Amino acid sequence: MKVQTCLENLEFFAYHGMYDFEKVNGGKFRVDITLTENVANNKSYELISDVLDYEKVFAIVNSEMEIPRDFIETVAQSIITKLKTDYNHLENISVKITKYNPAGKFDGGNASVSLSV
Repeated sequence: MKVQTCLENLEFFAYHGMYDFEKVNGGKFRVDITLTENVANNKSYELISDVLDYEKVFAIVNSEMEIPRDFIETVAQSIITKLKTDYNHLENISVKITKYNPAGKFDGGNASVSLSV
């Protein structure tokens, strides 16, 4: 049986961007994570040790979002790398990062990147 654990609409204020003013002023970001694992059909879910601890997953995402980077692709890669290290049994990890009101020649809107392994 496949089980997906999703953390959705996690919002952060962070300092990602290639422009100097983004690194100084920061901006708003949203992160969505989907973690897929194969488990036995008769697996029980009675204890915290029986499930993927999404507080620990959130802590990983939060720590990676705190590190300023030029590109959100790099942030997503770092989140995936850390999750793969800590949860090597996962079959799939998907990370989507959305940057609200990105700098550059935009008139509103958002920019997103999705990575999956």
